[in-house]
Amino acid sequence: MKFLIRQGDDPFARADAMLLTAMGLPGGGIVKVGKSHVLVRPGEVSDSSALMLGERTMANAGVSAGESVDAKRVMLPQAQRVVLAGDELAIEARHAARALQGIPVTVGDIVVIDPSYGTGEQSEPVEVAVVGVIPEPAGTVGSGTVVGSEGDMPPTSAIAQPEGRPVGETPTTATAMLTGLEEELETLAGWLALLTSAGNLPGTWGLPSVAGIALEGPSGVGKSELVNAAAAAAGAKVNEISLELVFKPEKLLDLVEKGVKESVGPTVIFLDRLDAVAGDEGMFRNQMGAILRWFLDAVAEKPGLACVLGVSSLEALDDAVAASPLLPRRLTIPPPDLKRRRLLFEAALGKVPSDEIDFDVLAAKSAGFSGADVIASIVHASAMVVRSGGNATTEILLSAIEGTTPSLGSVSLGEMPSYGFERVANLDDVKQRLTEAVIWPIQNPERFESMGIEPPRGILLHGPPGTGKTYVTRALAHEAGAAFFSIKGAELLDKFVGESERGVRELFARARSVAPSIIFFDEFDALAPVRGNSNNSVTDSVVASLLTEIDGVAERGDVVVIGATNRKDLIDPALLRGGRLETHILLDLPPKASRLALLKITDVPFADDVDIDQLAEVTEGLSFADLTSLLREAALGVLRADRDELAVTWTDLEEALKRFNLEVV
Repeated sequence: MKFLIRQGDDPFARADAMLLTAMGLPGGGIVKVGKSHVLVRPGEVSDSSALMLGERTMANAGVSAGESVDAKRVMLPQAQRVVLAGDELAIEARHAARALQGIPVTVGDIVVIDPSYGTGEQSEPVEVAVVGVIPEPAGTVGSGTVVGSEGDMPPTSAIAQPEGRPVGETPTTATAMLTGLEEELETLAGWLALLTSAGNLPGTWGLPSVAGIALEGPSGVGKSELVNAAAAAAGAKVNEISLELVFKPEKLLDLVEKGVKESVGPTVIFLDRLDAVAGDEGMFRNQMGAILRWFLDAVAEKPGLACVLGVSSLEALDDAVAASPLLPRRLTIPPPDLKRRRLLFEAALGKVPSDEIDFDVLAAKSAGFSGADVIASIVHASAMVVRSGGNATTEILLSAIEGTTPSLGSVSLGEMPSYGFERVANLDDVKQRLTEAVIWPIQNPERFESMGIEPPRGILLHGPPGTGKTYVTRALAHEAGAAFFSIKGAELLDKFVGESERGVRELFARARSVAPSIIFFDEFDALAPVRGNSNNSVTDSVVASLLTEIDGVAERGDVVVIGATNRKDLIDPALLRGGRLETHILLDLPPKASRLALLKITDVPFADDVDIDQLAEVTEGLSFADLTSLLREAALGVLRADRDELAVTWTDLEEALKRFNLEVV
């Protein structure tokens, strides 16, 4: 938007409130002017098109009074590092960071720092040049930003890039945690900009009193990073209060009372890990709830303040707090998905000596990991590297991942099958189609993007009983590095109204939380029969719930739904159309080549007189399950005979064949 530069005061720019609202910045925010970035607030201006800038800000931007310039709204990331000119700062680094908190900085800017900040002494402010910002070229100083002088902080070029690292700047952990949360970041930044706006914008507009937002999500998913980034985008400071060590109401009251009293707008008070006190079922629960209600009232009454309540689940909050009109909006942060986990591994390994690393495999094998779990696995791998004296490799990192327990609360992580396609006899065509439909979208999504198509998200395996539908799906989950949820059709059916539908929703929610994942419905015809053909209204409701959950790939994320049935004709047709369970794969009775392949990989020991080619020939008509039962029966016969040599002979097999009404010709 075009503005006419007018003389104003540092450090903030001022503009007409209506124009800022039109730009999507009702309470102000960060705009790019010339070659710099500035925090703009609504205020008194000489005319509606004026942008009031101080002399230092005009110098930073390279503009002058009377000039017409474009000002564009921007979302700057939180700066990881800010390097100031000179060999030594006139103020401690931590005080410098606090003095600049909430301020956008650009390489080449001149900023003003008060050396007396945090010391209690009186000193004249000093001007200092910004010579480096990581990531370049600009960022907002936040609670996680490290500020230092050229003499204290090495240039970016001094940080060696380990072998195998992706080309370009290594993403910070905070940046990785925010990947895929652009919509949540935009929403939270807008709310914080409104609530911390100068001049009490909500009151001016006649809006109801609001204290802030509830932010829910499991521990380690990036709530703190999101709050800091959103506050930085809104031009506000963050006063973070952790409640982990709060055991009594008096302690909670002291912390929140001090936070409200000492915070001067624009400031966001972030109560993190609220579960520590909100979930208390003991004698202090009512008192804790009363203190939190007082806190919301106090924040709402003080202009320029906003609060964010961080909690794993809003169900842990006192009902009066969760339903308070002072807390009208909730945001839910999902656990890191495949893309975010990949970036987290890149960030955490940025300075670790490493060989060529397959980050896609690491991300695929870490289903159910939070950001904290990713960091823990890197620390584990680093310890292994130190002992061996080499570099980190994909194999070492995979070993570290296996030794790290996912910590996403009480969420069921599903199974991680221990065998892959190497244990699946033959079925090459089936394995290839499953690879294309499941493994490629997870590990190589660009293959589909390059062709302009969406990968299939639903598969139906059908065929006679015992042909390996469950077995091959479990092997597929192992190959894809996906969590595996196996559900029998009847397990989700409940006689109570609404319980089956709730079970479907919870199943998909668990699968989404640990994506990539595979939901496998065995006996799918029992769960989703043709609607209207049954006297049981529960199945009709379950079908409707399945349709709702299966629809929409973007909402499900990296979740693949696979159904298995012996009777494809009994399944409701709406579930089998394109976009749902659209890929239909037949697993028929195995031919001789497949039966022979199974006999070659079985763990059952054969005696020298066993001709497995002949055995494959005489077992025509048996399924994989039947053939496995045959071998089990023959092996049990050896154990009953208590022979010295534990090996299945041809005679043992002939006896077992009689049980299947088969004979050797």
